[in-house]
Amino acid sequence: MTLDTADPAFRADRFRTYREIRESSPVTRTLVNGQPSWLLTRYRDVERILKDPTCVVEPVPGQIPPHVGDGPAAHFYRLSLPNMSPPHHTRLRKLAGPAFAPRAIASMQGWVEEIIAEGIDRLADFDSEVDFVSEFATRVPAQIACRLLHAPIEDADTVLERMPALNAVLSQSDITADQLADADEVAQFYFDYIGAIIDRNRGRLGEDDPVGALLAAEEAGDKLSREELVVTLVGFFVASYHTTMVAMTNTVNALLTDRAQYVALTQDPSLAGTAWEESLRFDAPVHFIWRYAPPGGLEIDGHHIDAGSHLLLGLAAANRDPEKFDNPEVFDLTRARIRHLAFTAGGHYCLGAPLSRIEGEILLRRLPEKLPNIELREKNPTRMPDLSFPAITQLMVSPHGH
Repeated sequence: MTLDTADPAFRADRFRTYREIRESSPVTRTLVNGQPSWLLTRYRDVERILKDPTCVVEPVPGQIPPHVGDGPAAHFYRLSLPNMSPPHHTRLRKLAGPAFAPRAIASMQGWVEEIIAEGIDRLADFDSEVDFVSEFATRVPAQIACRLLHAPIEDADTVLERMPALNAVLSQSDITADQLADADEVAQFYFDYIGAIIDRNRGRLGEDDPVGALLAAEEAGDKLSREELVVTLVGFFVASYHTTMVAMTNTVNALLTDRAQYVALTQDPSLAGTAWEESLRFDAPVHFIWRYAPPGGLEIDGHHIDAGSHLLLGLAAANRDPEKFDNPEVFDLTRARIRHLAFTAGGHYCLGAPLSRIEGEILLRRLPEKLPNIELREKNPTRMPDLSFPAITQLMVSPHGH
């Protein structure tokens, strides 16, 4: 069995398809973006590839997939941290790392909590039903992203709404000419927007600040170029908004679908951190990423994978692998040792994971406290058809129950 994204059964229930592939053919050939790929869906295989430094994200250094074109979106793709292999990735990651060190994250916690609390208060103002996605999950991460990058907070409701167009070049889905044109336009918009933020903040920020740390590296002259600085900060802007938006929506959907889990959380707020990790395992914000096989090729379960072959890594499928997790199809607040792959693993492990964790813990501590009776108005919400980023587009809830 292979992956057919046009199959109505896949669109109706991705996780059933992942389970069937993992059980019948966990190492299998498929086609993505017009190129042959090897699809891996078991936890052990996906983790192995992620932790293998010889499995790179560029087929050859500096080469990018032809489907991303050669415009601003391709420039964004080429210089984005997730798309780089060592040594360039190692250098940029080392420069960006201090922005998400424990001290820096601790300094953010107060204002992150304030933004999330205000967002929950807005939800509480609705007497009947409200769309959690539009009223909370898009607005709150946008405000956090703007604060993180020193963008005007009043831009939160407008600037980031264009961001999903960039997903077309980062996803493993097919891309149309119109999607690529939109991605080029939006990439150039963000280059200009972030460039202006950089220029406004020169000399104003300390090195314990995400923007300040990278500005200091760029101003040193030999560590970071301006274009690398701009693209890295655009990447931070995109990731801190989109991934958080999807993760918050997925978490609330999972908790309210299994009402007993939400009730347990209202009774024991100390479960908030575990609930966030379990939601990332249960419904990962990103379903697929990629790597390329190393020069010597790979052997996996008797399959020889040639050097340079495209590897499609099923993060969401791996996170529900029964070899790794007991009762993986169950959302369980009491689950121990949740070593999910939502933040990937190895050298490309998500830099923003510590920030995500404080956002999730705050949300899941504050929401049950303020809205203990919140309920879903509809189950099985519609998702974007994108292979890598199947975001829930609308999640109708009743903040105070029926």
